[in-house]
Amino acid sequence: MKRPRFNLVSETADGMGFGARLVQEGYDTRMWIRNADARSVGDRIVPKVGDFEDLIVDATPDQDIFIFDVSGNGVFADYLYRGGFPVLGGSVLADRLERDREFGAHIMHRCDIDIPETLSFTSFEDGIKHVESNPDTRWVYKPSKQLGDLSPSHVSYDAEDLIEMLTNISKDVDIANPQFELQAFEKGVAFSTELWFQHGDFVEPLTNHTLERKELMNEDIGPSGGCLGNIVWFCGGCKVCSIAKQLVPWARRERYHGMLDLNVIVTPNGRVYGLEFTPRFGYDASPTLFWELIQGGLGEFFESAARGRVGMLGLRDGFAGALRVTIPPWPAEKYTSEEGVPIRGVDPRVAEKSMYLYNVKEDDKGELCTAGAWGIVALFTGHSSNPARAVDKPLDIVRNLRLKNKQYRTDLGKQFVKDLDLLSEAGVELNVFEEV
Repeated sequence: MKRPRFNLVSETADGMGFGARLVQEGYDTRMWIRNADARSVGDRIVPKVGDFEDLIVDATPDQDIFIFDVSGNGVFADYLYRGGFPVLGGSVLADRLERDREFGAHIMHRCDIDIPETLSFTSFEDGIKHVESNPDTRWVYKPSKQLGDLSPSHVSYDAEDLIEMLTNISKDVDIANPQFELQAFEKGVAFSTELWFQHGDFVEPLTNHTLERKELMNEDIGPSGGCLGNIVWFCGGCKVCSIAKQLVPWARRERYHGMLDLNVIVTPNGRVYGLEFTPRFGYDASPTLFWELIQGGLGEFFESAARGRVGMLGLRDGFAGALRVTIPPWPAEKYTSEEGVPIRGVDPRVAEKSMYLYNVKEDDKGELCTAGAWGIVALFTGHSSNPARAVDKPLDIVRNLRLKNKQYRTDLGKQFVKDLDLLSEAGVELNVFEEV
C-alpha cells in the first residue's frame, strides 16, 4: 500500500515538530500556518503551502491524512471528516469543549465528575461585584471563547488582586459579551488524564497521565509559559483514571475521535475535581508521549489513529520526561523574538531521537536557527523508570546547548517527585504501566 501524505493544519506552528519528524521518516508532508508571525517556522524543514485550500485541492481520502495541531479549526476538520478524510486532532465538538468552559463543565456534570464552585459571567462589572461580595473566597479567572485568545487564566492571590486584574482586562478587551468563569480555588496537585478514542471506541491502553510545570523560573516563580517541563506515563488504572473514564459512555455516544484530556486537581484529602478539557494535542505532553513511550514511527501511529485502526501497540513502561528551552521575550506573546540565532551543541543523533522543534528553521547552510515567532525553541525528552531521572536526562542535553539567552528550568525532577509524593499521600497510587 502506498504511504500516506500528511497535511498539517496549524494556527501558530506548534505542530511543526511533528511535521519535521514525519519528513525525517520519509513521508510526503506539507503544512499550512495561519498566523503570519509564525510563517517562517519550519523553513527548509517542512514544505509549506499558502492557504488551507492548497491542502485540499488535490487531496484524496485514500492518500491524504489531515492533522490539526491545536483547537480552533474544528469547522475545517469536520468538513474533511464528513468528506471521508482521515482526521486527527480537531473537531467542532473538541473546540467547544476547550473554548466554551460552561459547556465543558456541563459535560463533567453529566458524567458525575465533581467540579469546584463555578460561576459564569458575561460582564466584567458583574464579575467584580461578585468578588466584592465574596472577599474571603479565592477565585480562579477562566476565560471562554474569543476572550481566551486575549487574556490568560489567572489564579488570584486574593479579592483585591482579582478585582484589579478584571478591571485591567475590561479596559483592554472590547467584546460585547465577554464570557468567563470564576472558579473557587482548590489547593492540591494539578494532574491530567488523557483518554484516546476512535470513532467512539475507547482505546484503553493509551490512557496516560501528565504532570507539568507552567512557570518560567525555578520554584514556580515568574510568568506562565504554558509548559516548561513535564513527565508522562501510561497508567494501569488508578483513582483518577476511574473518574476520567466516566466520560467514556458520553464519548461513545458522540462518536468522539482522537484525544480527550481531563485536567483535575487532587486535594490533600483525596478529593478530585475536574477543571477543564484539553481535547487536542498537548504541548509539551504529546511530543513527550510520542517520542519516548510509543514505539515505532510517528507516521505509522498517526495513520493508524486517524484511520481508526489502532490495534496492537508497542508501549514503553516507566516515565517520559521533557524540558522546554526558550529565549526572550517568551513567555510574552505580545512580542516576537530574534530570528536567525544559531542553535548549536546538540549531537545530531540526540536531535534525531530526543528533540522536538518549535520556533525553528534551517538557514541557507542547512544549520538550525531560531525562526523568530515567540521564542519557544525546542523540547528535549528522556526516559527512565525513575521520574526525576526522566527529566534530568534532557537537562544534561540542554546544559550543553549553545544558544544565546537560553531559558530553562533546572529543578523539575525535584518538583515532580514532590508532586508524586503528594498524590500518594492523597490516596492516588501511580500504577505505572508495566510491559508484560
